[in-house]
Amino acid sequence: MVIEEYDVHNLDCPDCGAKIEAEINNLEEVESANLDFINKHLTIEYIEKVDNPLKRLNAIASKIDPNVQFTLAGLEQERTEKKPWFIIVAILVLTFSLFLSSPFSLILGLIAYLIASHRVIRKAVKEIASRQIFTENFLMTLATAGALYLGELIEASAVMILYEIGLYLESGAIAKSRKNLQALLALKPEKAHLKTENGIEDRKLNTIQKNQIILVYAGERIPLDGVVIKGESTVDTSSLTGEAIPVFVEPKSSVFAGFLNGSGILEIQVQNSEAESMVSRIIKLIENASAKKSDTEKFMTRFAKYYTPAVVLAAVLVFAIPSLLGYSYKIWLQRALIFLVVSCPCALVISIPLTYYIGIGKSAKSGIIFKGSIYLDLLSRVKTLIFDKTGTLTTGELSIAEIKTVPDIDQEELKLSTWLCEWTSSHPFAKAVKKAFSYKFEPSKVDAFSEFPGKGILLVYNQDRYLCGSEVFLESFGFLNLLDAGDNSVVHTVKNDIYLGCISFVDELKPGMKEVLTELKQKGVKHLSVLSGDRIPKVEKVAKELGLDSFYAALTPESKLTKLEEIINSSQDIVAYCGDGLNDAPVLARADVGIAMGKIGAQASIETADVVLLNDKPEQLKSAFGISKETNKMVWQNIFLALSIKMLVMILGIAGLAQLWEAIIADVGVTLLVIFNSLRMMKHPDG
Repeated sequence: MVIEEYDVHNLDCPDCGAKIEAEINNLEEVESANLDFINKHLTIEYIEKVDNPLKRLNAIASKIDPNVQFTLAGLEQERTEKKPWFIIVAILVLTFSLFLSSPFSLILGLIAYLIASHRVIRKAVKEIASRQIFTENFLMTLATAGALYLGELIEASAVMILYEIGLYLESGAIAKSRKNLQALLALKPEKAHLKTENGIEDRKLNTIQKNQIILVYAGERIPLDGVVIKGESTVDTSSLTGEAIPVFVEPKSSVFAGFLNGSGILEIQVQNSEAESMVSRIIKLIENASAKKSDTEKFMTRFAKYYTPAVVLAAVLVFAIPSLLGYSYKIWLQRALIFLVVSCPCALVISIPLTYYIGIGKSAKSGIIFKGSIYLDLLSRVKTLIFDKTGTLTTGELSIAEIKTVPDIDQEELKLSTWLCEWTSSHPFAKAVKKAFSYKFEPSKVDAFSEFPGKGILLVYNQDRYLCGSEVFLESFGFLNLLDAGDNSVVHTVKNDIYLGCISFVDELKPGMKEVLTELKQKGVKHLSVLSGDRIPKVEKVAKELGLDSFYAALTPESKLTKLEEIINSSQDIVAYCGDGLNDAPVLARADVGIAMGKIGAQASIETADVVLLNDKPEQLKSAFGISKETNKMVWQNIFLALSIKMLVMILGIAGLAQLWEAIIADVGVTLLVIFNSLRMMKHPDG
């Protein structure tokens, strides 16, 4: 597969954009294509490399909207925003014509109409030449031509003027939403203070390499990911994590691009280039999120294909049937023209992706990354929520509760053997062991090392063979009748086929987790459960304390996946899984919605999950559910508003209670209404 990205220029009709996307998807060489109307961006996944694709893409675009043009993404182009001076001129000419008598008023009225409609008519002619009939431009031309035929010159001119004003306002509203959200993610300075042999030099970020040293002064944003090597400070991480409380950093602390340095000067050793930084990866995920469309978006795209022809057919019937029955054809032609004015589904085609786009951007500001609108939609409908235990329901910051050895085994030998095993592991058990004990480790003496995620470790060190892990892991090597650690989590250790004993750990529930789970239950989640590799008594205790509906313990990573499969297959509901993204990647990937809940910087969680929570506070999980439900509610609110107002205009038109200019105000108005309704989400508090 080959993925190519393009910028889209001069596209102001969302319905045309949907048609262009459909035509590109029909190409044999294209696996999938996604045209993002809001960001004016096209992403195509080709089956194989294609020569000169731009020529073919622009040919497709010109058939549907001759003004649209594609260029390779990232090419700098001079853009000048064209002011709609012709609209002002048309308004002045039309207004002046009202004070004149015939034939001068007629001539000026016609001039006003031609000024206001020249763009629409020109586009309509090109579209007809390329056999595109049911387009907004053609239907507007037809509707106003009908008004001219009926002698309604002023109304025809007013309709075109109002239509162009509406397009300008719609474009401005969408551009505003895009700028607002892009501003939320403008987290990096353009340059960094690089420490060199000649002193401190300001360099562009893309010229700075890994392991170079940069300085960050008080009040500045950290430009690149790295590790503090000198200095102490408090940093504001809220721009990425949504966490309002500043974090203290010192030498050996990891920091990320976008963090705001509160006080003091920090010397930082760069760990990632600009392109590989955490904030760059997050922004890329958000930009690509529009490609993973929700079922609602897909349905409305299909609906829009049939909506316009259906309304045009209704217009024909509204005119034809009464006329054939002997009623005044002029009256019914005027009423039928109203149907043509409201036949474009722009309000639906614009508002739905815009609402999801705002939901995704708002989530990102709170430290929540949705990898597509499909996951915003799915999360709002989750009824079964399953958790990993350690590091998700609990803090994951284990401390040693007890050290137990078998007779004739020295406790120091057990501690050293366990420490050696856990030295290269990042598991919470390993962190607790390394925090509690300190010995000398020589990498050159490692003869063999294997870590079995969720099970244990096999180490050959200085010709001694060690096994370290769960009860199930050691039993698989034939070690039975192991020591009992009670309800606590435990690591058993073997050296040279001799069982030494075990170390047990305690872990605390995350503060606020119980309250968050209670709220999720109140807001529609029916079933809460936990899948854990920990021992049954420990998992049962956690489940009872948190009020979970079920629990599954002593599971290997493989049996976790099997159990999740069973739950999904036996349930008609959407099933979400929430874990740390480190040891349960297959389970995260298999769930209908995989939620990674962990500290920022966990690359595995960024890659694996559908939803990423960049801090491990339970409140962020509640916010994710809240934003998803708010977004879904807003989507259906906009659908109802758009369809109901259009239907009302049609009914009033049939009854003779609406004029053509009133219909265009209603049509443009409903599009603006749903856009501004979506923009309200940016001001709402999370969830």
